Amino acid sequence: MVKQIDPVCGMEVESEKTPYKSVYKGKIYYFCSPHCKKAFEKNPEYYLQHGPVGMPKSLQVNKLTKTREKIRVIGVDCPTCVLAIQKSLHKIGATIDIDVTTGDAVVIYDQDKISLVDINKAIREAGYDLEKGTLVFSVELEPEEAHNFEKKVSRLKGVFSCHYSPASNLAKITYNPLTTNPAEIKELVRALGYQVGEVEESQLEDKREKPLWIPLASFGLGLTVVTWHSLEAFHLVFPLPPIIYFAVATAVIFLNYDLLVRGLLALIRLSPSMDSLVTLSSLVAYITGIIQLLLSHEGMGMFEIPAGVLGFVSLGTYIENRVRKRAFNYLYALASAQKGKVRVIRDGKLVEVESDQVKPGEIVEVKAGERILVDGVVVEGWGYVDESTFTGEPAPVLKSAEKRDIVLSGTILVSGYLRVRATRVGKETSLAYIIEAVKEAQFRKPQFQRIADRVVGYLTWAIIAVSIGTFLYWATLGGASYSEAALFAAAVLAVTCPCPLGIAVPLVVAIAIINATRIGIVVRSGDVFERILQVDTVVFDKTGTLTMGKPRVQEVIFLDSAGEEVLRYLCSAENRSEHPLASAVIEYCSEKKVVSLEPEHYEHFPGLGIFAKINGAEVIVGSKRLLEMFNLEVPGQVNERAEKEISQGSTIFYVALNGKVSALVLVRDEIREDALRVVSFLKKKGLTTILATGDSKVVAENLSRELSLDQVYAEMRPEDKGELVEKLQASGKKVLFVGDGINDAVALSRAFVGIAMGGGADISKEAGDAVLAGGNLEPLIALFKLSELVRKKALENLLWAFAYNLTLVPIAAGILWKPLGVMLRPELAAGAMMASDITVVVNAVSMLRWQNKRG
Repeated sequence: MVKQIDPVCGMEVESEKTPYKSVYKGKIYYFCSPHCKKAFEKNPEYYLQHGPVGMPKSLQVNKLTKTREKIRVIGVDCPTCVLAIQKSLHKIGATIDIDVTTGDAVVIYDQDKISLVDINKAIREAGYDLEKGTLVFSVELEPEEAHNFEKKVSRLKGVFSCHYSPASNLAKITYNPLTTNPAEIKELVRALGYQVGEVEESQLEDKREKPLWIPLASFGLGLTVVTWHSLEAFHLVFPLPPIIYFAVATAVIFLNYDLLVRGLLALIRLSPSMDSLVTLSSLVAYITGIIQLLLSHEGMGMFEIPAGVLGFVSLGTYIENRVRKRAFNYLYALASAQKGKVRVIRDGKLVEVESDQVKPGEIVEVKAGERILVDGVVVEGWGYVDESTFTGEPAPVLKSAEKRDIVLSGTILVSGYLRVRATRVGKETSLAYIIEAVKEAQFRKPQFQRIADRVVGYLTWAIIAVSIGTFLYWATLGGASYSEAALFAAAVLAVTCPCPLGIAVPLVVAIAIINATRIGIVVRSGDVFERILQVDTVVFDKTGTLTMGKPRVQEVIFLDSAGEEVLRYLCSAENRSEHPLASAVIEYCSEKKVVSLEPEHYEHFPGLGIFAKINGAEVIVGSKRLLEMFNLEVPGQVNERAEKEISQGSTIFYVALNGKVSALVLVRDEIREDALRVVSFLKKKGLTTILATGDSKVVAENLSRELSLDQVYAEMRPEDKGELVEKLQASGKKVLFVGDGINDAVALSRAFVGIAMGGGADISKEAGDAVLAGGNLEPLIALFKLSELVRKKALENLLWAFAYNLTLVPIAAGILWKPLGVMLRPELAAGAMMASDITVVVNAVSMLRWQNKRG
């Protein structure tokens, strides 16, 4: 590959790849973009004489911000694909050169105007995607720093996005693997001044939790000196030497040095946090006390402040972390539920191995009382399995080899004995998927949380400004001493910590996600709780969503008296067929305990039915057209009955025995038991309900009448459903689409909220913002109720946090000191601040008591 220099902007250009070239005086010149080509062709002699450095200033500024980035586009296989992507990128002012065979590309854009996120969005809108890598790590970060952290890291080379979860202290980076890698990103993050920690796959615990003795010792020492100093003021105890106060304050500072370091680092990074305010408050008082001690040997009036502030904050933070950790206990239990030893059959022997060492296809033995640790299919035995992890339903479900039932990792065999052929193990199981989805959802923030993040950033700087202003006022105009002015300034810093704002919403969302998991809802997007309450239109898929997705024989109507004999021949003929309707007949025969015979002759007519000879009798099972092929006539009354059943949504086929139409078989996809309840709930909320199905108009309209749906769209392809969603949303509607997650992937991804029906073992393939893991519709009602609780708790926390700060700032600044002689000392302010912090956490954790109640 020959590389040339663009004569306009000076960038390196691969001559064989770029489509932008121009011939001047017999020589070919190559350009990085059409803009450079156009500029050159306007005045070629200027650029050939002066080069890139001699460009006009306006053009230089524009070109200096141009960025070339290598990316890999997924799904490109023809020139038409490339054209679609180029058009989409052109709208945002970017250009791209793509190798159709590999998907490798170079995108050129103005980094001052657009980012990699915009590039990714434009390519996705064209119907394609980018190859991306994901990196998750823990980071020493306060909630107030989250917004600045995300902004700084998102600007790093090759980074698509950065999301930080204050609830779990994890950062998730999505990056371009062609231009950067995890090690390089971590180094760059460390260079920004952050401490990056490794995180194991299932590790969610807060790494910063201290041993209990440290917060207890800090609190005990702080409380002792604050109490003693107060009693001294009333001459109730003997005065302690200043050196003792100094020693206690120094000891408490040493015990909390990590907090002080974090606070100072956050200040250096220009993103001050709660720790920064506590650090400033404590150090202002501590240094003032040292100065007083050195000058007048009377420093005890200041040393109790850092001891009290740090003591109260230390204990409060410990309590907060413990309460917060309790919220994640269910998730820890889920993570541990997929670990352990299993018995697997190898070389004809039972061998005990770790669950993640089982290979797909191997047979695993499970006895009563044991936890199933792989996803798989029952191939031997039967038993009752507790699937409440996925469905939220406590009643065990019968699983048997006869029906080749699916079992999932994390469920428990209550009774019986099973041998299971593993289909997915380790990180590929449905349970692992749920855990990953819950973790993923923590990084998706509701709109009011994003607003709170920005407010916290501004508020922290405002607090520092108010503190400085308070000190200057009291020291110059207020008539207070420098020591008193420092007290007021320290009190403002201690009382106005925005930490409650930083954790007000993310903790509520994290606990809601865990609650949702308990009742069989896998939330993949943390902001779904906010968005679902804005929905005004619900579009349902039919098959597998409102109906069971599995045809069942409703009735076999016999046209003569030999019903048992006709049924035996029907069952015998269908036993060989692989058609879905045949499966429904076989299941019906099994329920009726019919003994089948082996056909002597069997012939399949694709799309029409079957012909068989059984025990000397000729049996035809199939459509009316197949009967006509065999010159058989359907009696008039039978025809009328068939048309009536078809008009009511049933599928029908005929059974003929020895040249005579003997039975009519009615098959129907049953409506889910909870479908009517869910639709009624949505209509009571004032939502418009719509059915969008690929089925016939007759079937669709019949189902719509049964469920009282508002609108019906029939005979729709998957892409038609996506277009319907777009059309509704273009008219101002906010659409919730509920579908099976695979065939309806287009509609799910385009809807304002997408809810996928969990398909048992196929759960890991589902799309959407949330997945109803148990395959039932009822949890959709619970999701609405839970979302209302999330909004209530989030607003309560935000209102409390704002009210607390707005109320106590004036008091801490000394507004009541002159008229009433009331001063909010820094150590008491710190206690009030941590009480507020814990109040917010406890209010969020109270959601753990929430239970889904019907009605």
